[in-house]
Amino acid sequence: MLEVLTAGVVLSIAMIGLALMFSLGASFVTAEGGERVALYLAQQRMEELRAIGLARATAETEREIPGFPPGCPATTPCQFLRSTTIVGGTDPDGSGDVPRLITVSVRSLVRQAGPIAVTAVYIKH
Repeated sequence: MLEVLTAGVVLSIAMIGLALMFSLGASFVTAEGGERVALYLAQQRMEELRAIGLARATAETEREIPGFPPGCPATTPCQFLRSTTIVGGTDPDGSGDVPRLITVSVRSLVRQAGPIAVTAVYIKH
């Protein structure tokens, strides 16, 4: 009888360990998905800036991304925050004569997902 009880305890401990491992694995998969979406959103913003011209790009403070995820209600926080920073001189006339370092950062609010940054260097040549 003691052997059966001991085997049951060992088996229970092993099952709890497996359950915790699967739970941790699922959270890492969720975080990776959040990082992929964050990278997509950073690239999307960089493409918007390229479309208007990097010389005319403007900085953006960290804020929620409008319309993402689709159907995100205004009363609850969304899952991603984005900011655009520009290092270099200002280019008021948009001539492009001023070199600029443009960085778009997207921070995911998904658990365990890290921030993503996409950087472009604009130099007129």
